[in-house]
Amino acid sequence: MRLKIIGGNLAVVVLLGVAAYLVVSGQLRTELLERVDAKIGSDRTLFERSFRLSALEFVDLVTTRAADRQMRDVFAGLDVKSRRTRAYEAAETTAGWIADPARGVRGGPDIVVIVDETGKALARNGARNVMYGQALLGQIPALAKAFETGQPVHDVWLEGQENETLQTAIAPIRAETGAILGALIVGYDLSNGVAQREGDVLGRDIAFLVEGKVYSSSLDGAGARDLKAYLFGPEANTTNGVLGGQAAASRMWRATLDGADYSGITAPLPMTPSHPVAFVVLGNRSAQVAALSVVDFILLLTVLGAVLVVLYGFIMGNAIMRPIEAIEEGVLAVINGRTDLRLETESAELGGLAFRINQLLNVFTGTAEDNTDSTGRISVPPSSNDWKGAAFSDSVDTGARGGGTAANPDEPIADPALAQRLASEEQGAYEKRVFDEYVAAKQAAGENVSNIPQDRFIQRLSGRASALAQKHGCRMVRFQVETSGGQVNLRPVLIR
Repeated sequence: MRLKIIGGNLAVVVLLGVAAYLVVSGQLRTELLERVDAKIGSDRTLFERSFRLSALEFVDLVTTRAADRQMRDVFAGLDVKSRRTRAYEAAETTAGWIADPARGVRGGPDIVVIVDETGKALARNGARNVMYGQALLGQIPALAKAFETGQPVHDVWLEGQENETLQTAIAPIRAETGAILGALIVGYDLSNGVAQREGDVLGRDIAFLVEGKVYSSSLDGAGARDLKAYLFGPEANTTNGVLGGQAAASRMWRATLDGADYSGITAPLPMTPSHPVAFVVLGNRSAQVAALSVVDFILLLTVLGAVLVVLYGFIMGNAIMRPIEAIEEGVLAVINGRTDLRLETESAELGGLAFRINQLLNVFTGTAEDNTDSTGRISVPPSSNDWKGAAFSDSVDTGARGGGTAANPDEPIADPALAQRLASEEQGAYEKRVFDEYVAAKQAAGENVSNIPQDRFIQRLSGRASALAQKHGCRMVRFQVETSGGQVNLRPVLIR
């Protein structure tokens, strides 16, 4: 029986816990993964807008610097040497000026070049003689557009000497008359750091693609290699279509990168018309699924609940089964000949059953039921129907101890002062006091008071007072406890 109770409760707790875990984890998993996939398209749009805004701010910064007097002074040199020196100093100053944190979080540029009106380099920062005289019009198609339109432009520069893909801003340098003297070129490598910074803004991973390779990404080395293998392997046609300008964006795709499940989308990098460069926005589906670990708390609570059910089941099972087993053994002992044995139990729930079995045994064995207490006095269980107080009897009590006839308990006490004092006493306090005095007097007389319930006493006291008040035609009747010849009585006091 004990194991059935425990097993049933345990099964309920475990089934509900496991069902709750499966339902919650399943729904949460589906919702989290759908959220990642659904946001990839909007994240691509957000990145495009973020990159455009960043590019425009970059171009504006370079344009501001190109309008500085130091730039014009480069072309005021009297000879080639003077112009080269001034150009190098201007490039170095520009690199430091742009790197000032007050102008953004980009940091120092990777390259600053000043060219003349023919597109030949006069100097670059970091190395006075590197790139001097190098014609850049062929390398940077956007430079020709800047000279042609006189407007600053943004593009990418596939810088061959250091094999870098540079995000480039170009701004014409003008004389005070407005004539174009040359141009200022500033470039930042589309490095892993740039991808990481842009990815942090979106809360996604970012990668930059050039022809045939992943140029940089916010992924680690293994993830970047797996991304290249997928984009230029199974997804090569779509990737090349995006790089070649045949597609505005790829469909959403999924791939396993460094053991993690990703969804992604590929699109052309905006404001880079000269060379095919694309970007990839990646959503880490595995990282989202990892958030489901919080649901494991349901399993933990289920295990804890199961342990508590087992412990509580054993405690309650023992509390129920031990008295039952004791009763069973007692009945068996009676059957085997111990007819004098009676059942005893401390269980409140099974005490009534043991009492009835004892009564049945008394009937079968012809034994008179014992109704005495531990001191030998006759003891009747307290009950409103069992208690009959002699003090409330209408007849004269002739059973006073020691023989003789006691005074009629209905004879009123003629004491005006006592009547006045009793009349002034609050009803509740009066009733409790009379009950306490009555019980104390009974105990002093050696009587058993365990069968005198207070509520029944007060009820009869009130009824008796009403009857006597009507009989004597007074306003009220209250009682005084008196003991006469070992007999405790309640004498009425008339209050008019």
